[in-house]
Amino acid sequence: MIIVIGYKDYGDPLEHIDEIVNDARELLKRPKEVSLVMFTGGEDVHPSLYGGVDRFNLCATNIKRDEFEKKVFGFCKQRNIKMTGICRGIQFLNVMAGGEMYQHIRGHVDRPHDAYFPYDDNVRKVTSTHHQLVSLPGGSIPIAWSHPSRSDIYMGPNGGRMKPPRHEIEAAIFPNVNAMGVQYHPEMLMKNDPCRIHYGEMILDFVKMEMGEFITKYGRRTAHVRNREAGCPRREA
Repeated sequence: MIIVIGYKDYGDPLEHIDEIVNDARELLKRPKEVSLVMFTGGEDVHPSLYGGVDRFNLCATNIKRDEFEKKVFGFCKQRNIKMTGICRGIQFLNVMAGGEMYQHIRGHVDRPHDAYFPYDDNVRKVTSTHHQLVSLPGGSIPIAWSHPSRSDIYMGPNGGRMKPPRHEIEAAIFPNVNAMGVQYHPEMLMKNDPCRIHYGEMILDFVKMEMGEFITKYGRRTAHVRNREAGCPRREA
């Protein structure tokens, strides 16, 4: 059973994996039957969750949602239930794992773009509807990032301007909280879209595999990254 915290249609790409339930109460009733909990898109995570301050009113937040999802997160973490997130969902998991947020970037709203997946040295077209960007905590593992980077401005966890990160992260693994997530929206893509299909395959692996095995398959491939940064031709999905 996969429990979707938010709009049920976020779980549509995963219907072939397990039963999709849109009721958090089932987590309390049948925790042993839950294979995955998904946190969905929406408002920005409140800066107080990562020790930040919204000095310039860059964030549109919902603290009640944050507090509710923190309770769900704590329940899952205590019971070692796997978690995933889409858009705001990966941002929430990033913060819960100890990461911070860039409170504002540009070039990622309503503009599909390429994302590079180093594990198979492939570029896939992803959706893009976000104005914030994860700053990953130590121990996390990037799965994909924008290729090339798109923003020309990066406002940090306290709203101040910062230097560009090495990568604009589009997907990551958070081993310390038993979670992974993607910044893009697979549920918005057509059922035959390669990126949506790939997402379903990746989540199926996440559900079935031990964390170490999943990291081994989808984690960074140094040789691939070197080749990419050296300008070698890419392979399209």
